[in-house]
Amino acid sequence: MIGFFSRFRALARNESGITLVEILVATVVTAIIMVIATNVFINAGQATSLGKSVNISTKAASLGLNELSSAIRFSATNPVQGQAINDPAIVLAKNDQLILISYLRVNPSSPQPVKVQFSIDGSGRLIEVRYDSYEMSPGFWGFYATSSSSQILTGALIPSSGTEAKLFTYLDSDNNPLTVPNAGLTLAQRQSVAAIKVSIKLKSNDANAGNPVKFENVIGMPNVGINRTGQ
Repeated sequence: MIGFFSRFRALARNESGITLVEILVATVVTAIIMVIATNVFINAGQATSLGKSVNISTKAASLGLNELSSAIRFSATNPVQGQAINDPAIVLAKNDQLILISYLRVNPSSPQPVKVQFSIDGSGRLIEVRYDSYEMSPGFWGFYATSSSSQILTGALIPSSGTEAKLFTYLDSDNNPLTVPNAGLTLAQRQSVAAIKVSIKLKSNDANAGNPVKFENVIGMPNVGINRTGQ
């Protein structure tokens, strides 16, 4: 028995255990691994958030451009009683505001035009406002002063700067841009518009997210009776 305890004490003396240096090294390694894992998790979360934000903004800009495209594509001149030449489809044309007459989503059996206004509100969002028409006499239409509907088409747009395209650029039959006076295009200019270039640029929903989302499209006006030589 005495010999057994002697051998046990000898074994205990030879078992040095874990040193303080080894504990410190293990602690530092564990801390480094935790920092790396945390950064990977944070970066993955930011990437996911950015992807969702850009996706939302892309859909918003796409929907806004689709609405604009439909209204412009189905625009048409407006006959006026006692007037040989129809009023142009475009009622008002500025770089950031457009009012036009359009046969947008009409009843095929009794087509009736609507006046559509696109403008930027105080928050920088693209807004669509519609005004219904009423028949003054067969084939001739007037428009109510009170709007029938209003909707927000996009989030806040980024204003164009420098040589960037404006929200609306008006093109003639040769695809040349028209110079827009401060008061908007003149009657003669509005009568010569054959297409409208729309440029939408907006940030993602996350203000800190990367590059803005941008859409550009040239939309023809096939119902205004102008043949385009440039496409």
